[in-house]
Amino acid sequence: MPKENLKLGPDHYRYVDELVPAGLGVTCKRYVVIGETDQCWYIVDEFHNNLFGGSQRESLLKQYRKRVLKDGGEHGRRFAYADKGLALRSYKHRKSWQVRHAQLSLERAKAAIGYFGDARVENAVPPDTLVIPCEYIQDMNWSEC
Repeated sequence: MPKENLKLGPDHYRYVDELVPAGLGVTCKRYVVIGETDQCWYIVDEFHNNLFGGSQRESLLKQYRKRVLKDGGEHGRRFAYADKGLALRSYKHRKSWQVRHAQLSLERAKAAIGYFGDARVENAVPPDTLVIPCEYIQDMNWSEC
């Protein structure tokens, strides 16, 4: 059996999304193990695994590979998981963080536009430093800073 076809470890999964004309496309990408150390797997997505072959396969795959720990996949954060359920949980967690970051950006923009007006409104040049009151930002947990 050629070296490319040997199964070195379990397949790994990661959910990703992209904008498509019909809405949000969510895909479960499959990653295969191409190498290992005592503590880690080296994985690449199926596409790149099937794309390269021959004597230079290893050097060509090196730029696309990711490293994931063999143990501890149920806890913490990692790029891909050997279990689709854990991969989906990770995707949902990433999306919840994305919502929080987007909400902060939105509130910052609303505060600035609320203070200065939109681009159609002419304003005098403000001082170099000023604080625009924003309830959302004030309600953040500032005691941890």
